[in-house]
Amino acid sequence: MKRIFIALLFSFSALASHSQINVDEIDQYIEEARKDWNVPGMAVGIVKDGEVVLSKGYGFKEIGGEDKVDDNTVFAIASNSKAFVASCIAGLVSEGRISWKDKVRDYLPYFSLYDNDAVSAMVTIEDLLCHRVGLGTFSGDVIWYKSEKTPEQIIRRAGKVPEAFEFRDGYGYTNLMFIAAGEVI
Repeated sequence: MKRIFIALLFSFSALASHSQINVDEIDQYIEEARKDWNVPGMAVGIVKDGEVVLSKGYGFKEIGGEDKVDDNTVFAIASNSKAFVASCIAGLVSEGRISWKDKVRDYLPYFSLYDNDAVSAMVTIEDLLCHRVGLGTFSGDVIWYKSEKTPEQIIRRAGKVPEAFEFRDGYGYTNLMFIAAGEVI
């Protein structure tokens, strides 16, 4: 799937480098590529110069299924969203709008970890993205998974998740801290 994305990205870049975009040509290319690579379904959105030039679904939601993909179909992309969050944060750092060393509480005053106010006050944006805040891997996932809670509600409840190791003294893969990083954005 990664190769498909990269091939499509380069193809779109080449097609979009011309001043005029041929949407029909891109549309046809996407459908042919989907069939050639046996991809059951996908949704594509292309934005050029701030304008949506293509937003469309191709194929079906499931192999052998009848439900077609449309431009509003939601796909599970799992932890790939962490790369998006980190990229957005990096962009803000690059623009000088925030710093990796900024305290999370400067943006989210309600942020807390394992009922420890001193540690909570020290957590930086960098800490959130490095999985080193002291939570265990996947700890607290029951708070957000398939939840209707808002990000703020999730982050507030994350403060009750027990400490697994000392702050900045180990690695614990934590989805909760990326929810917090998303809220910083």
